[in-house]
Amino acid sequence: MVTFSNQIKVNNFQIKSTEPIYSNQSWTGQRIIRSTGIQYYQIQFQLSFNIKERAEVTKFIAEYSQGKPFQMSLGHLSTYTGTQTGAVTVQTSVNKGSMIIPVSTNTLAVGEWIQFTNHKKIYRIVEQSASSITIFPALNSSVQASEPLFYDNLVIEAVLDTENDYSMPVETVSVLQLKAMEHIT
Repeated sequence: MVTFSNQIKVNNFQIKSTEPIYSNQSWTGQRIIRSTGIQYYQIQFQLSFNIKERAEVTKFIAEYSQGKPFQMSLGHLSTYTGTQTGAVTVQTSVNKGSMIIPVSTNTLAVGEWIQFTNHKKIYRIVEQSASSITIFPALNSSVQASEPLFYDNLVIEAVLDTENDYSMPVETVSVLQLKAMEHIT
């Protein structure tokens, strides 16, 4: 996971869900809404630093600007604030493309985010019962029986956008604005 020293401040962190959806209204007035593609998250953040500390920033740019994925904490959003305590595991194997996940125990709430052990895609809970959760988007990778499900200390695995401007202002205090997209495998 990417961590910066105390000399580099990560601020103005934003996360946005991109959900390709279309809507159509029939001649009877019925409205149809459908998902047309894969959902993913986009992040945006600033690195603020004294120019004498630029080596750490240029190392990050050199390592990740060519498409190598990096993992980054979601900051305050990664801290769980709900009522679930203890481990939650997947009860039975679930195939890629499924949305209903049978779980061992569940007080996770609709709207909360989760991740699985075998991949870092962030999923949103859209329905829940005592024994299962329904997630959005559909699983992008199969999960195994007894696989732990994470709901606290979430991270995003992302790839820097190719449109980023890596211009380094020659000032005492520099600010670099970066954008990235969730890495979908």
